[in-house]
Amino acid sequence: MNILKIFSIIFISFLLAVVYNHFNPDGLKIIREERVLNWDDVSLSESDNLNTSIDEINLNSSKPSDSLLIDKNYEPIKSFQAPKAIKLDFAYKLYLDGVKFIDARSADEFSEGHIKGAVNIPFYGSENYLNVINSFNKNEIVVTYCSGADCDISILSADELFEMGFKRVYIFIGGFEEWTNNNYPINKN
Repeated sequence: MNILKIFSIIFISFLLAVVYNHFNPDGLKIIREERVLNWDDVSLSESDNLNTSIDEINLNSSKPSDSLLIDKNYEPIKSFQAPKAIKLDFAYKLYLDGVKFIDARSADEFSEGHIKGAVNIPFYGSENYLNVINSFNKNEIVVTYCSGADCDISILSADELFEMGFKRVYIFIGGFEEWTNNNYPINKN
């Protein structure tokens, strides 16, 4: 009989905890929501006026200054609401424009081969690269990538950079695999 009482107390406690968690706005999610990527719909012709350095603030704007930045043609550029996914053609355009690429793979994978000029900041252990991350201008465009479309650490890395205050973070979904399949510039250490 004592076992039945103990089981009943445990069951009722569990049930109350689940109900409380469900109705609590700060409750824990029992089922993880899948991350939905925001794709950038900028065509290459529209992106011709993108500038990687968007340091200047539009002081003449009546809108909040932290949400409007200016490109080299003094046209307003809005910061992103979240990192945006991009495809190969746009990634290559950004590469040609001198945008900083961040390889989220391990140091070993990076040394085997990486996009030419990319900086290695492994997602697992990124806390060891804070001095490198802090040396970047958070108003510049950055692109994260990893091995390929099946790899999600570039997404996690982009989310982390965005949370650190980077205003325009792109995620190159095709990653190193798609880059090398198209014979784009790489380095091997």
